[in-house]
Amino acid sequence: MKALSLAAWFAYGLTTVALALGITWGLYARADYGYPFWYDALDVGPHIDEYAPLNRYHRRDFQYLDAAEHQALFHDIRVAVHDGGRGLAALSYRDRQGRDIPLLRHAEVLHLQDVAHLIDLGRWALLVAAVLWLPLAWARAARPPPGWRARALVAVTPLLAMVGWLVVAGPTAVFYRFHIWLFPAEHEWFFYWQDSLMSTLMKAPVLFGGIAVVLVGGTLVLTPLLYRGGLALVRRARR
Repeated sequence: MKALSLAAWFAYGLTTVALALGITWGLYARADYGYPFWYDALDVGPHIDEYAPLNRYHRRDFQYLDAAEHQALFHDIRVAVHDGGRGLAALSYRDRQGRDIPLLRHAEVLHLQDVAHLIDLGRWALLVAAVLWLPLAWARAARPPPGWRARALVAVTPLLAMVGWLVVAGPTAVFYRFHIWLFPAEHEWFFYWQDSLMSTLMKAPVLFGGIAVVLVGGTLVLTPLLYRGGLALVRRARR
């Protein structure tokens, strides 16, 4: 019985976290991941001014675009990767002579299509979490909660393992390791700023750190609300 109570609590809690993360991700994506804010906060403009002229693939004059144009290009990338990667190869900007310059190299297009595939998988995971949320809340409410020691062991152990990995290896190494696990080995995913306007535009991976902070913060706020909300709905339905 204790094992069933612990399993029900863990499954419901994990599903709630996944749902909270998915909702936060979806809302933040609609806001272009806060890129206009990060553009100023992370000094992306000066970063582009420094590295865009060094581009080794003849993507000229990118530094002469203004902030609004840079942000519009990021928006276009965001829209494309949330639409299965369609339109990525067609993205371009105009140089000072008015010529259309392709924004992305083939390797960058392939990488962003891989990102689009992961986003599609994430949508399916969010759908599964949404379908399971109330049934698991029902299963959790039908049993007494497990003791705090059991909950701490199950919940805190993997969290401490992740924190320990981050401390020992460093955030950059962990970031790269996830890329190795998630993306096809034959596809390039690491791009120097001098080789990639995409990487320069995003000041990668610095921008991703800021985005991750917002996603974690939103998930931490939504998780207890969804957890208590699901149980409240179940208790009301059982009356």
